[in-house]
Formats: sequence, C-alpha cells, structure tokens
Amino acid sequence: MLATARPADWLLVASLLLLASFEIWVEPIFQTGMPGPRLPLTLFAAVALTALVARTTFPLPALIVTCLGMLAVGVVGDADQSTFVLLLGLLVATYSVAAHATSRDALIGAAVVVATTIVFESLTFAEKTLVDVLVPALFLGAAWFVGKEVHRQRQRAAEAAEHAALLARTHRLELLAAIAAERTRIARELHDVVAHAISTMGIQAGAARRTLAPEQDAQHEALLDVERLGREALDEMQRMLGVLRTDEDEQGIGPLPDLTQIDALAADARSTGLEVVLDIDGELDRLPPGVQLTAYRIVQEALTNVRRHAQASSVHVTITRYGEQLAIAVVDDGSGVTSEPEPGNGLIGMRERVAIHDGTLYTGPGDERGFQVSAQLPVKGDE
Repeated sequence: MLATARPADWLLVASLLLLASFEIWVEPIFQTGMPGPRLPLTLFAAVALTALVARTTFPLPALIVTCLGMLAVGVVGDADQSTFVLLLGLLVATYSVAAHATSRDALIGAAVVVATTIVFESLTFAEKTLVDVLVPALFLGAAWFVGKEVHRQRQRAAEAAEHAALLARTHRLELLAAIAAERTRIARELHDVVAHAISTMGIQAGAARRTLAPEQDAQHEALLDVERLGREALDEMQRMLGVLRTDEDEQGIGPLPDLTQIDALAADARSTGLEVVLDIDGELDRLPPGVQLTAYRIVQEALTNVRRHAQASSVHVTITRYGEQLAIAVVDDGSGVTSEPEPGNGLIGMRERVAIHDGTLYTGPGDERGFQVSAQLPVKGDE
C-alpha cells in the first residue's frame, strides 16, 4: 500500500502531520491548540493522517482509519478545540472516497462520514451552536459531491477513450478487409492474364510440334512436355482461383480491359458533365497485359473519385511511356485536399496494384490546386 502511494500523497500527509504536531506540541504553550495528553494525541493523529497515503488505491479503508483516528483524538483530547487539522484530513478522505472508490464504496464512505460527524459532535454538542455543527457538515458534503463529480468526469473520459480505441480497431479491421477484398479481385484478374499467356504458349508449342520432321524426336518430346506442363499449370491456377471466388463471381469478371479502352472511360466521364483531357504518349500497344490492366484500373478509380468527391469541372489524364517506365497522372481542378486522404477502397486498390509491379504511387494535393493521382510502373518487357 505504501509502495504504491504517489509522491503528492506523501507530501500531503507530511504537511498535515507537521500541522498536527504544531497544534499538539507548540500551540498549547500559548494556551491554544489541542489540549490533552500529547503522546496519545500524537499517536492517534499520526494514524488518522498517515492513512491518507492510501487514499487513491484504498479510499474506503483510508477513510475508515481516518475517522477512527479522529474519534480517538476527540475522546482523549478536547473535541471542541482539536478539529482543524483532523477536519482537513477528513475532508481529503471524504473527497477521495467519492472520487476514487466504486459507487457502492462511495455511498458506504458517505455513511461512515455522517456517523463519525454525529459521534464526534455529540462529544461536545452542549457547548456548540447550530452554526458550529452545520459548517463542518456542509464542507464535508461539498467535498463528497466534488469528488463524485470528478469520478463521473473520469469515467466519461475513460469511456470516450475506450470508444475511440474501439473505433480505431474497427477502422483497422475494415481497412484490412478492404485490402483483402482488393487483393482477391486483383488475383482473379491476374489469373486471367496469366492463364491467357500460358494458353498461348501451349497453342504455339503445339503448332511448333506439328511442324517438326519425323526424326526430331527430342524436340517433339520437349514440346509435348511444354504442352503438358501448360495444361497442368492452368488446372492448378483454376483450382487456386476457386478458393478466391465468391457468390458474386459466379458469372465471371468479364473480359479484362486494357489501355485501348481509355477513350471509353473518358467518354463515360464526359457524359456526366466533366471535361476530360487525354494526353497519351509512347508505344503503349505492346505493353504487358498486367501493366495495361493496372494502368486502366488506376485511371478508372481516379476518374470515379473525381466525379464523386472532387467537385471538379475538368480533369487531365496523362499516360506516358519512356524507356522502361510507364507514368500515369490524373489531376483535377477541384477543391483539393490539405492532407493525406483517408484510404477508401479505390485508393487501396490502386496501392495494391502498383505494389504488385514494384511501382510507386502518390495520391494527394496537386501542384497548384485540386487532387492528383500519379503512378510510376516499371515495364520489364513488351508482349
């Protein structure tokens, strides 16, 4: 109990003990202070006040000990003149039981304070006026109600913090679910890209095998192995895709788009009243299908976000190939943002697709105004 006491509580107890010692040992010399046998008074006052070091960890026991010590001082000494320091200690204990104890213990503490006050005042009730009785009672009542309000405020702060933590956990789970859903969608689309490539390899291997001369047995067997391995790879990929499918995928995902359909995307956006400027440069027709698909999805999601959120009148779409890099930029003239946007499913999908190709993605305020989406995708080889 003493080891867990706060330094502030030790300082409080030390100050009260110093005041109590002054009342017991110094003031009686001047015919004031706390009359009575000094050693017992010092012992009981020390017990009553030292209990306050546990006022936050064990508030109800600390209050009970303080009350008992106060009553003992009132019995041994003169209760009519020995109340200042002990009343101050009782005020602290009363506040503490209301502020730090449970609701049940706070009510028990209030009952203990009332009982202690009645007993203590009854020791010299005949010598006191109604004001002498009411003033300490009012102070004790005020201390309890203040402590109770502090307890309620602390509970509200804890509930708010818990609610904020719950919202943060929920948001993180939703974000992880969105990432998983986007990865599943990307995996389904890339399956079709890879499956098409493997099928083409198998067809070409079969065509090449049929052109071989009868004596080219080794080449014949090698091409047969290529065809067989291609079929097996397609079967394995189909089984893997079955794990990723959901009920909404039963009708398939349809033909996969490429950069030849960017004009159609722009036309759809223009039909909503948005001015779309396309700036396409470089040899894009021989880009790998996976890169084309990623570029198309980035432009698609960016245009969708512009229509939904940007409050823009125009958007500039730039797709440029230079060397082994494909640069994509979608910049609108809308209201823009002042910080990193909250990731929605569209932005999550962009990031996941760019990460697959070891590219880079920026989403945020444009150079002058509006919102900007820009991506750099490495091109490791043409079709």
